[in-house]
Amino acid sequence: MDSYSFCPVCGSELLIAEIENRLRKKCSSCSWIHYDNPLPVTIAYTLNAENKLLVVRRAHHPGYNEWALPGGFLESGETPQEGCLRELKEETSLDGNIEHLIGAYHRHSEMYGSLLVVAYKVTVDNPEISINHELFEAGFYSFETIPPIRLILHRNIISDAKQQRGQTKP
Repeated sequence: MDSYSFCPVCGSELLIAEIENRLRKKCSSCSWIHYDNPLPVTIAYTLNAENKLLVVRRAHHPGYNEWALPGGFLESGETPQEGCLRELKEETSLDGNIEHLIGAYHRHSEMYGSLLVVAYKVTVDNPEISINHELFEAGFYSFETIPPIRLILHRNIISDAKQQRGQTKP
């Protein structure tokens, strides 16, 4: 993701300086500092009443045409839980319930830069799926028949959720 070249406060050129033991962009005139923070993302590890996992095939980059877990960027003013359920609803029309946090992860994306990903276990009662423009397809699969998921972060979330299942109720 392309970042600032000029100060958003005064318009002066930004220079690279070591600040707080990191290289950061700093305004040459007003001393504004650019803290390049990660973008927040949520992922829904979603199970139906038959304990089948929801996976989706993405229709946009990143991960174009790849099988994945549903999710997306938080919007301003949302909690991670609200964003997770909103993304699930937008992509699949499913209403879910957050069961618990699976984990928080960092990922670097060529398209968006640094991402902070928060994954939740979500359950749905009504598994009637209707996909939006972000997906080619979506479905619930038994763990033995899940399509190949090549996105490493999504595989890690699935693995972490399976490990937690051994420690807590499914």
